[in-house]
Amino acid sequence: MGSNPWSTKARDLDRYRWMLLRERHGIVGSSVRFLREAISDWLFGIRAKTRLATRVEAQPCDFLLLQSAPKVLAFQRKKKLIAGIRERGYTLTETALQPPRVVLRDAMLRRPPFSLPTRYFGLAAYAQWLVEHHQPKVLLNDRNGSLHAPFLRLALNARQRLLVHLAHATTVEGSRRLGMNDYDYYFLFGQSSLAALKSRNLRFGSSLAVLAGSHMIDDSYDLPVADPHLHTLLVLGVGPDKEKDAGYRATYELLRDWAAANPTYRVLIKAHPRSCVPFWQDVSTQLSNVRVLPKECTLAEALSQVSIVVNVMSNAVIEAALARRPVMYVNASSDQDIFEQSRFFGRCINNTKQISERLNNIENNYSAAVSASVSFANYHLAQGNKGLVNCLTLLESLVSGDSCVGVPLIERLGK
Repeated sequence: MGSNPWSTKARDLDRYRWMLLRERHGIVGSSVRFLREAISDWLFGIRAKTRLATRVEAQPCDFLLLQSAPKVLAFQRKKKLIAGIRERGYTLTETALQPPRVVLRDAMLRRPPFSLPTRYFGLAAYAQWLVEHHQPKVLLNDRNGSLHAPFLRLALNARQRLLVHLAHATTVEGSRRLGMNDYDYYFLFGQSSLAALKSRNLRFGSSLAVLAGSHMIDDSYDLPVADPHLHTLLVLGVGPDKEKDAGYRATYELLRDWAAANPTYRVLIKAHPRSCVPFWQDVSTQLSNVRVLPKECTLAEALSQVSIVVNVMSNAVIEAALARRPVMYVNASSDQDIFEQSRFFGRCINNTKQISERLNNIENNYSAAVSASVSFANYHLAQGNKGLVNCLTLLESLVSGDSCVGVPLIERLGK
């Protein structure tokens, strides 16, 4: 009897998911959660077996861009990458992972070529349907930690097709989702991301990590050095989850108090893509020197208007540094400095007096501050402002049947 790679993958996923739970919970807590997840998966698998599509209408494409959820499509984070691929003459279909209820309702399920436990049947059958329906030469995956990825890879590789994971940020954070590593190619921002992934105790699968740079960065970030005395700051907003945290709320209040005491400085707010920054919207109605930039204002456009950037905990700090803008690291929370900002920009600031002191120091030593930003960008970002072009070139090579040079990342489940 030949081997069954789908069943083997399912068994490995059980072990991986158990170890993920054990990182945060004891034996009893992990057991309860593992059982609860298994029952939910099993019920989906049972229903999936009754909703299998009898036929699939094939809509072949060169690239399938698979976003993490339908709502992400509206953010248009990859519009430049999409446009670049299409301009080079390739077909690209953009879609998103659908919730189980939609998958079942629309019978987006095909029987996998091998048997596997019912718990994973729904995930595997949906992955098989995606590959049979779209028949991509290269599937571009967006969702970190997706349990669909191992089955997508199996379905693609059976057709000699590839699964490429596009990092949409650095991989230096502690998110447990970053343990998923089952891709043919893993396009990373830079050296810091590779080092962070290699140091993780828990990884699932294997991939070839490529220091591709950021597909969201182009020449628009190649900005001239600003006027040191422009007296305009850009605050990079945190995500909506962090906005609810007391430490980050305190950071925002600290920045508001400083802005109120320093009306000669303009303070611009660049919201996180998923946030409407209600805190800053309210502040802008009270302080004339505080302005929330409109959603349509790109990060590059925002950076062109300022002389100094204030970062709390946003990946956008990398683009800011690449654009030759000095950075002040301000954070009143107790969270770890995952970007190593203190190493490049000086000690973390957590009171208004320190903001004024650091600002004065930067303005009087602007060239040195710009150099620190350049070093920071080089550490986190390969390819500089050529990231988009480089990613397009690499993807063109893959769809043509060539390979990319990378660093092997193999499975490591615990120490």
